[in-house]
Amino acid sequence: MTKTIAIEGMHCQHCVGAVKEALAAVAGVTSVVVSLENNNAVVEGTGLDDAVLKAAVEDTGFDVTGIN
Repeated sequence: MTKTIAIEGMHCQHCVGAVKEALAAVAGVTSVVVSLENNNAVVEGTGLDDAVLKAAVEDTGFDVTGIN
């Protein structure tokens, strides 16, 4: 399963690292690629729950504007 998370508020590589670390800690996540240029994260794994992914990003201080 692959999810693309649209994220607002990232401005630097530190932001990217914080989001990547938060998403990698979510149960079921096997891969995370965060793009500062595209303002998104692509997450792969099994049993991924949109609400849990959103909470992980928002807990780092960024806004989730959509999950596909």
